[in-house]
Amino acid sequence: MALLLKKPTSEDKLQVLGKTAEFDVCGIPRLFSPPGKKLQRFKFIYPAVGKGGCVRLFKVLQTNFCEGNCFYCANRKDRDFNRISFSPDELARLFVQYHQRGLVDGLFLSSAIYGSPTQSQEQTFKTLYLVRKKYGYKGYIHYKVLPGCNATLMEKCAAFADRLSINLEAPGHHYLSKLSPTKNFSSQLLAGLEKIALLNKERPLKAGITTQFVVGAAGEKDKDILSLSNQLYRKYKLWRIYYSGFFPMKNTPLENIPPCPPLREFRIYQADFLLKGYGFTPEELPFEESGNLPRDVDPKLAWALSHPEKFPVEINRADYWELLRIPGVGRVSAKRVIKRRKEGRITTLEELKGAGCVVKRARNFVTLSGKFSPSGEKEERNTNYQLFLWEEI
Repeated sequence: MALLLKKPTSEDKLQVLGKTAEFDVCGIPRLFSPPGKKLQRFKFIYPAVGKGGCVRLFKVLQTNFCEGNCFYCANRKDRDFNRISFSPDELARLFVQYHQRGLVDGLFLSSAIYGSPTQSQEQTFKTLYLVRKKYGYKGYIHYKVLPGCNATLMEKCAAFADRLSINLEAPGHHYLSKLSPTKNFSSQLLAGLEKIALLNKERPLKAGITTQFVVGAAGEKDKDILSLSNQLYRKYKLWRIYYSGFFPMKNTPLENIPPCPPLREFRIYQADFLLKGYGFTPEELPFEESGNLPRDVDPKLAWALSHPEKFPVEINRADYWELLRIPGVGRVSAKRVIKRRKEGRITTLEELKGAGCVVKRARNFVTLSGKFSPSGEKEERNTNYQLFLWEEI
């Protein structure tokens, strides 16, 4: 049974539909958020990190009425909770008001599926069109494509969005069947990703295309997720892949499944960056016998500790890709090291630090003009954040 609010205001709707939009990930994973720092004033405004720093996204669903019955989803058809919708003009006007007040920097627009995927997509497209054409908004829009939507409508949406995305949810049909009784991995989800990838190839979007996996709800292994992620990056040129740690919702079939540990989500993101920008292959990632990444050490450090034959690396001779294998050296700092070497050899740890390297970690894996200066302490296996995460997110 669906519960309807009595003559809700736009702000009432925003509280409900902003809350239920939280499961579409577009920003900072839980462990990336600086401890104690409040990043959002309103529940429907989400922090997302880009090359220009942290931006505030107005993230909302057009409706939470849904024909789908995904076992984990807050919006599933058989779940008893408040159902509500925005009209396209109401939602467009509301977003523009928040933007004009300087409270948000961009829009993340999604929807549950009500009626049919195409019918629901038409409603969000009308909102998108009004934001651009009626209100003249020229800023950032991340637009969520619904599985099963027709290709012609996708193309119309792409003309007004900076980023398109569609959620794969699971790394294959076997796992998806444990999350959803109605969605088809190949014909709906993967086919949808192929369509938006083709649109992005023909007319590149400013912020590309993305997808998302749910982590920890279907018994999938990190190895399954990351092996598919690597294929997706190579084949479809995705800008990003997001990993959403499962959190059980009351009154859903999976309400008794334990939540995904935030540290698991964090390690998958670290490994993702190694695949996407650091020259690693899935075969090189340090999976345990369980098929998951170790939790007590980040994957780059784990690889280095398991390959002592590769170290120490001479900082003045290593090429870019060799530098990237050094714990404590990220993509930005590797480029700075190469630039600095053109001016003369790097001979001190202070010079290495000046290039942006995390010397406390890197010194145990490098030589400077033949001199090895390890810290003398055993490399800690802990949850230290690595510089490359913040460079690349």
